[in-house]
Amino acid sequence: MARKYDLITELYSRTVNAVASSQNWEAFLRSACRNFKLRFDEQLLVFAQRPDATAVLEINKENGAGWNNTFGRWVNRGAKGIAVFEDADRSRQRLIHYFDISDTHPSRFAKPVPIWQMQPEYEQEVIETLENTFGSLEDKETLASAIMSAAANAVEDNLPDYVDDLLYAAESSFLEELSEDMITAMYRKTVRNSVAFMMVSRLDMDTSLYFEREDFEDVVNFNTPDTLNALGFATSDIAEMGLS
Repeated sequence: MARKYDLITELYSRTVNAVASSQNWEAFLRSACRNFKLRFDEQLLVFAQRPDATAVLEINKENGAGWNNTFGRWVNRGAKGIAVFEDADRSRQRLIHYFDISDTHPSRFAKPVPIWQMQPEYEQEVIETLENTFGSLEDKETLASAIMSAAANAVEDNLPDYVDDLLYAAESSFLEELSEDMITAMYRKTVRNSVAFMMVSRLDMDTSLYFEREDFEDVVNFNTPDTLNALGFATSDIAEMGLS
């Protein structure tokens, strides 16, 4: 197990380096939005091992949802688990393994798995819910514009909780020579666009209609594990608020 832990730690480091570009960051966000309740470090390892995964759970979990105990689904023989760190700070140096729904089959006790999809008839209700949750929306003419406005509100309200961690981590990264104001502005823009991208992508909308490569050009400056984690955890946490 120690050898496997070392291999996954190395995979995590390689993936951090790989996603620190606009194109790869977008690919990560498309993967992460499908499993938006996972921590960022888990999302990153799911992306590295199974970027096409749509719903992942452990085989069985005593105090939480698992394929066996919650949904009555069995993991297929020979299926390969997705290894992730048991805890975000890696204090225990242990791994757990997720399996995608495609790696399972129903038993006679199976229950439906609630993988939701957006339907056109729900758009107005979703827009109203976004406004009730995140405050008055600057633009709510369309679902896409409402998502952009809601993401902006959510980031404005919540990003201050993460800024200090990023500023502390900026040393030895491409952010090091920038002022605190410049770092904060870059952080706000990148997290806001990333949160909106995750929400638009999860609703199966065409992201190319609303985002350009330049929207994520600053990701390259988050070029150390600590700075990318600061970007990723803020994005993941805030996007979960909207997608939930």
